[in-house]
Amino acid sequence: MSLSFHPIGLHFLAWFALVPLLFVITEVKPAKAFKTGIIFGFLFSLFSLFWLVFLQIETNIKILLFFGLIILFLYFGIYYGVGFLIMRKIGLWSLPLVITGMEFIRGTGELGFPWLVFGYSQARYPLFIQQASIYGVYGISAWLILINVMLYKLIKTKMSKYLIALIIAFSLPLVYAVVRMNEPVEQPVIIGIVQPNIDPNLKFTRAMREITFQRLIQLSEQCSEASLERHGRSPQLIVWPETATPIFLTFPGAYQDRVYALADRIRSPVFTGTPIYDHKNREIYNGAVLIEPGSGIAQEYRKTHLVPFGEHIPFDQYLAILKKIDVGGGDYTPGNNLTVFNSGQLTFSCLICFESIFPELSRKFVINGAELLINITNDGWFGKISGPQQHNDMAILRTVENGVPLVRCANTGISMVVDKYGRILLESRLFTETFILQQLSISPAKTVFLYIGNALPALCLFIVTLLLILRLYRDWKGTKQH
Repeated sequence: MSLSFHPIGLHFLAWFALVPLLFVITEVKPAKAFKTGIIFGFLFSLFSLFWLVFLQIETNIKILLFFGLIILFLYFGIYYGVGFLIMRKIGLWSLPLVITGMEFIRGTGELGFPWLVFGYSQARYPLFIQQASIYGVYGISAWLILINVMLYKLIKTKMSKYLIALIIAFSLPLVYAVVRMNEPVEQPVIIGIVQPNIDPNLKFTRAMREITFQRLIQLSEQCSEASLERHGRSPQLIVWPETATPIFLTFPGAYQDRVYALADRIRSPVFTGTPIYDHKNREIYNGAVLIEPGSGIAQEYRKTHLVPFGEHIPFDQYLAILKKIDVGGGDYTPGNNLTVFNSGQLTFSCLICFESIFPELSRKFVINGAELLINITNDGWFGKISGPQQHNDMAILRTVENGVPLVRCANTGISMVVDKYGRILLESRLFTETFILQQLSISPAKTVFLYIGNALPALCLFIVTLLLILRLYRDWKGTKQH
């Protein structure tokens, strides 16, 4: 199962990876199934997230990180342990409901961490992810687990009814995808993406400030020139990555003037990540601003879902003492407004960094009117192994769920343009200084997911809870009678 989450082309392993596990946990007592689940969850997360050890952070923080990862892997293990224990109580066919519900819980709240949700393993298979337009990524998880259960039953019993059920369950998403994926022919917009490839450890030093600005401006000019040559017009938008500008760009000054002059010169709006300082409340935000030619900063967005322990200490707004803890990250304040930007033909919203991994946030943006999602990030901390693609692939599902395209701009990569069906139109390489220029059709499609959101995993939790209560009641009643 872990191999299906790495950038080595083995994502199909998730279709049958749980079968050996099912042979174990269905043959043992509930207590042993619980222990097995803890071992599975620990090793699955260890083999999938080992790259976190190589994060480019301070040495003293790495010691804390090591112990934190042990806790994280045990955290995963407990979820699967509890899930398998419940399954042993209420039956094997409940496993898709149980795991889907547990994944939903794990991804909810201020400490939510939906990484390694089984459904994300299929992000590179457009035909299999179209079903997310109905019930989201958690629904793909339920489908994958159901396929594994059916395959297990087929192998164990060799009964033809399970073969028929397996063929139907595997084919339905494909049939739905073929019917759904019908791209309308429309006049596309031109989007430019700048990937400056700046070392995140050096970006905010005074020596790198000028180099950073020169690279951003130079790549933007090259992108604009390429657009004029290929399409005879300037890009409708040029996107820079998260905290691309190593200064407060909202403050008047020489650097703000240079970006304004760039937008005027190339006649294209520039959308960039930048830290934002609120004088009134003396608070710093991880933000993004839209700079229009001739008028400067038109709108801004302040990141609403901060990275726990990286951008703030969880729950520090409730306990002042937590603000004194320093784990080497920033001390940002979460924003409150879900901004929808308007620029010419474009109506879009911004997902900063790991905001792209939370389905409900993207859904709210689209409900509010966004017809395009822009994900700006700085994955330079992740290194060159699996982290950047795992983070990148989760953003792909947001397009299918919400029926809108997505543009992703990463400082060191992976940057990409994805249509509303989750198909990658263009993708950059890691740790490469480059720009992307791509035509993109903006034609939003209303999806079922936009109306029901994460109703499926919530329903899974309700059904599992009801079945568990009934089972415990029967056990209690049987004990009482004896």
